[in-house]
Amino acid sequence: MRKISSLLLLLALGLRFGVAIGQVTNSPYVEERYTRSVRIVRVELTDQYTIIYMQHGNPALSQKFRMPLPGLGGWISFDPDSRLYKPGLTSQRFMFIKAEGIPVSPKQMNVSPNELVDFRVFFERLDPGIEVFDLFEGPNPEPGHEYWNFYGIHIKNPIIQKPKPRPATPEPAAKPKPEPKPEVQEPIITKRPPTEKQPEKVAVPDASPSAPALVGMTGTIYDAKTQQPIPANLTYLDQDDTVRVGVPSGKYRLGLNSKEDYSLTVGSKGYLSTSFDVSPADSSGATALEHDFYLQPLAKGASVTLDKIYFATSKYELLPESYGELDELATMLRENPAVRIRIEGHTDNLGDFDKNVELSRQRAEAVRDYLTKKGIATERLETQGYGPTRPVGKGNSETERRKNRRVEFVITEI
Repeated sequence: MRKISSLLLLLALGLRFGVAIGQVTNSPYVEERYTRSVRIVRVELTDQYTIIYMQHGNPALSQKFRMPLPGLGGWISFDPDSRLYKPGLTSQRFMFIKAEGIPVSPKQMNVSPNELVDFRVFFERLDPGIEVFDLFEGPNPEPGHEYWNFYGIHIKNPIIQKPKPRPATPEPAAKPKPEPKPEVQEPIITKRPPTEKQPEKVAVPDASPSAPALVGMTGTIYDAKTQQPIPANLTYLDQDDTVRVGVPSGKYRLGLNSKEDYSLTVGSKGYLSTSFDVSPADSSGATALEHDFYLQPLAKGASVTLDKIYFATSKYELLPESYGELDELATMLRENPAVRIRIEGHTDNLGDFDKNVELSRQRAEAVRDYLTKKGIATERLETQGYGPTRPVGKGNSETERRKNRRVEFVITEI
């Protein structure tokens, strides 16, 4: 009991005088990692350092196979340009200090197949309150050279607050005399005469011999989760005229020129809009087409990639081909005034890391500026540049890199 009491006393003194107490997280949860050859065993926070305990090699393979496995050997080292940062805050970096149990590049250490290597790396101390961080060692520039990148490392790192002094109890003030209640007037309600409902105008197609051949297109607009039809609006461009069709029952019917191409956009209040490109001329002579739409309900945390956003190479000026999709996004935000979003810019891993982060931030801000010109309040639009740190394509081919050069938006409030 005396030992326990002493420990509690030391803990209380530490909190009283603001002494930092180390935090240890064993087997931290990692959302995503680039490599399967290295794992994070432990993260320890001291007064000076963030210490990451790591292990190279696969313990299961080491125990299962007594003979060396071909192709699993090589060399290892740790890149001193590695950095820690809070996801999304790449400008605030916690730099590498030293490594123990592994050489620092350009030095190397040879490892044999199935060999387990335990080592630890020291970085600057993470600020209290940062309980999720990324470890970015570098991009993968060429086959056979693998960087150890970890995204979303969850640890214990709470903010320790000093106890606030108890305020003095004020003397009770004299109760004020109640003021006389004002007279309440009944509201005046006036009845408006009912307005006559105007008959809906129905467009009649031109039946003259010179009218172009029409291709009928039908379908249903569904809630993607409930699979039930929902009311929506369908918009498309027909010979430079924007046509907006209300679909109250969820079932639509269109007459499209067989010689034109169309981009149909479907939206509904409370849902993410979607687009579909159709070319009746490529329908092999069919006189009727059918396509159903499935709209995703708006939800906090939902992420959408804007596939038709284009920039000049290595620049952040929007190209005119981007305006259509951005107009659709602006329409969705106007129809859902409570929605707030975070616009995220991403790049591939070619070129300087810091310049890529800056370019991705500028591209996200260019999208925000376009939306504000369309009447969307700035406070509803947050921006963030992630550079190459959130790849969706993990390869080094041009196709994979093209996937990573993108703009997304995430719903932050609804």
